[in-house]
Amino acid sequence: MTENLSEKIFKPQYDYPETSSLINRLDSSNGSSISPLDGEIDSKWYRIINPLLWYWRGLPKLEIEAVLSRIAISTKRHTNDKWLDSVIGYQSGNWIYEFLNQAAMWQAKADNVAQSNLTEESKNSLYQDYLIASEYASIASYPHFKNDELAMYAQTCAYQSYMKALEYSPYSTKQLEFKVENRVIKSILHLPNNSNSGVCPVVLVCNGLGNLQIDYYRYFSEYLAPQGFAMLTVDLPTVGYSRNFVLSQNSSQIHQAVIEQLSSVPWVDSNRVIVAGFRFGSHIATRLAYLMPNKIKGLFNFTPFVHQLFVDKALQQNLPNSYKDMLASRFGLTSVSNQKLAAELNYFSLKNQGLLTHSCPIPVMNIIFEDDKLSNLSEAKLIQSAKQSKIVTIPKTPLQKGLQNAFAQSVKWMESIL
Repeated sequence: MTENLSEKIFKPQYDYPETSSLINRLDSSNGSSISPLDGEIDSKWYRIINPLLWYWRGLPKLEIEAVLSRIAISTKRHTNDKWLDSVIGYQSGNWIYEFLNQAAMWQAKADNVAQSNLTEESKNSLYQDYLIASEYASIASYPHFKNDELAMYAQTCAYQSYMKALEYSPYSTKQLEFKVENRVIKSILHLPNNSNSGVCPVVLVCNGLGNLQIDYYRYFSEYLAPQGFAMLTVDLPTVGYSRNFVLSQNSSQIHQAVIEQLSSVPWVDSNRVIVAGFRFGSHIATRLAYLMPNKIKGLFNFTPFVHQLFVDKALQQNLPNSYKDMLASRFGLTSVSNQKLAAELNYFSLKNQGLLTHSCPIPVMNIIFEDDKLSNLSEAKLIQSAKQSKIVTIPKTPLQKGLQNAFAQSVKWMESIL
């Protein structure tokens, strides 16, 4: 792995298409800041820069700033001179190159320690260092386009570092495989220390559009595990281990198959399942709650997307270019216009699908953030429970404190409904 990262992949190469050129945009957008959670929109960048969330995930602040600075000052040829992160070719200044290079540094540091006699302290250090390497590689891959060869390699690096981190984690994990339409989906089950076989409640995480399943470890280690919850992660269609699936209006197809097969997993209690949807993943989680109420005990949505984003054309047109491209990539499109995007998204509205015309049969908790243009109070109110509904609004500043408060409240609520 170290040889691959530090030698093979880091030789500059110039024949790779640059990420921002992969989707043909028929309508360009200046975009606007859609939420503090998604990061700040800056016209100088193609990607949405989200350092606050990256810090929360455990990355060193000064290092992130240094990597972004190396990208920003590059004088190499760009696909689009307006965008700092559009350096052509796999070389210094290119987004994937710079973030993968940072990942390789942490990977090499950890690999060197792993070859020595390990103490408990050094095991903990290894676990943290491999996690950081994994996070850098995940950011290198962002926004995870399926036809981006370098991003796919970065994803592979991210998963390899993550699995190494789990070898030294204080928690046990299992790599599970589930059958979905004659194909196999890989998922990762994270178990708390006090779990006895078959009695552990499990939270099935439904990812946001711009995330890999490995981006939620802190939620598990700091919030779920201490309260005895297992966490099962599954990639969104077209991304990571689910890259051979296209995202369709039946967004919950993979997760439904996983839940159907949970009874065969001996480490968790398949009668105590909670689905947790993060951002776009709430579309999946909410569908699961309505379609499989007999197999799910509760629905937790972190800033739900269930209707407005899919029907509001003005909102769609004002999305940043990279966000539109990300949607197009998930839908399997190589080109995108406002009209085409609106037509595709319309099918995703859970109100239009008829699911939100009646109360959700299981308890629901929705967390929304102040000034979030994609997920507001009216969106949360669309998901009313016949048993128990809870809506919590988190102030946008300070963001770190708001995130901690939101996640702490989510776990307390999960305990209360089981």
